[in-house]
Amino acid sequence: MKHIVFVIGMYKNGGMERRTTTIANQFAKKGYKCTILVTQEMSAERFFDTENDVEIVLLSDYAEECRKNNKASSEEIIQRRINILKKIRSCLAPFKSFEKRVSRKIKMLRGCKELSVYVSNNKESIYVPFGWYHMALLYEAAQKINIKSVYAEKNSPEMEFSGNEDAKQYFYKIISKANGAIMQTEEEVLFYKPYLKNSKVIHNPVKDGLPKPYETERRKVVVNYCRVDKQKNLPLLIEAFEVFHSGHPEYSLEIYGNTITEEENLLLKALENLVCERKLDESIKILPPRADIHEIVKDCAMFVSSSDYEGLSNSMLEAMAIGLPCVCTDCLGGGAREMIKNGENGLLVPMNDVKALALAMERIANDVELAEKCSVNASKIRSELSAEKITEQWIEYIESVI
Repeated sequence: MKHIVFVIGMYKNGGMERRTTTIANQFAKKGYKCTILVTQEMSAERFFDTENDVEIVLLSDYAEECRKNNKASSEEIIQRRINILKKIRSCLAPFKSFEKRVSRKIKMLRGCKELSVYVSNNKESIYVPFGWYHMALLYEAAQKINIKSVYAEKNSPEMEFSGNEDAKQYFYKIISKANGAIMQTEEEVLFYKPYLKNSKVIHNPVKDGLPKPYETERRKVVVNYCRVDKQKNLPLLIEAFEVFHSGHPEYSLEIYGNTITEEENLLLKALENLVCERKLDESIKILPPRADIHEIVKDCAMFVSSSDYEGLSNSMLEAMAIGLPCVCTDCLGGGAREMIKNGENGLLVPMNDVKALALAMERIANDVELAEKCSVNASKIRSELSAEKITEQWIEYIESVI
């Protein structure tokens, strides 16, 4: 039985966790043993069901157990490398650019110590790191171990490396070592193309069990449900809704915001303050996330995403699958552009354009035929991006490059 290890940062109630679990469950159904290896934090509450052959492992717990059983010698090897690099760095102090590169190497080696323990004890596994940071950690952790890996992109790489040319060049070298790479959009492929051995675009799966598209009169509610992150640009949504609402006072806006980090809690508070400052308390509600979110929003008038960048938004895909008319910014990463055919299965608008976003909401509200067409056509991705079909593509690709 082949062992697939999906490497992610946190396991809480986010889209990344849902995507990984959905894919791992489908792999397990096809006869693979799967581990979701969590490098940072894991909540005590489990938000997603897993198959019997899917194990969720917190890396720090695994490493601690190995230390008790004298199976963590790789940490000592990593520490020796760090000590050598520290001596080299002290000699490079006059040469700032070289010193910076060595410091970055030391930082990555410190970060990969526990991962090196896992890799050294699971050399035959196939690793699927999500995001550039985990691919870099895996590369450093597996020095002199010939592991098999397939990189999986999770965001817009253009923004991940914005203003950091050294980090980009460092990662270009690392990604070229992977056996293959799974991208969410064609735009991501173009970003990495000169450095990839092999890659394939595979869209995110739509989760099973979503409610059927709603077919009768919709509630006059604009909705967004997402993680409260700066990249979502939720202030833009609030400002655009304010413009839209001035001509459509019968509509309200509901934002179901999921927060995981303290920074996200601060952003949520800022959004609440913005709503109060604009005196929109009666028409805009910022609500906590819900496990039954799709049942709650299925009869809303429209789903609106105001993101600046995305890999491929899970909330957008789910909204389309349940037949919500969608308005999305044509954000960096290319995910919205790749899924939405403007005027056919949704509306695309420029980024950071309050007026354009408000006008698109108005089009959906005023044109019943357009809203219905977007709803019917959007819901077709329900079968196109089913978890089973998407995972078949993953399996076929991984088997072809490993």
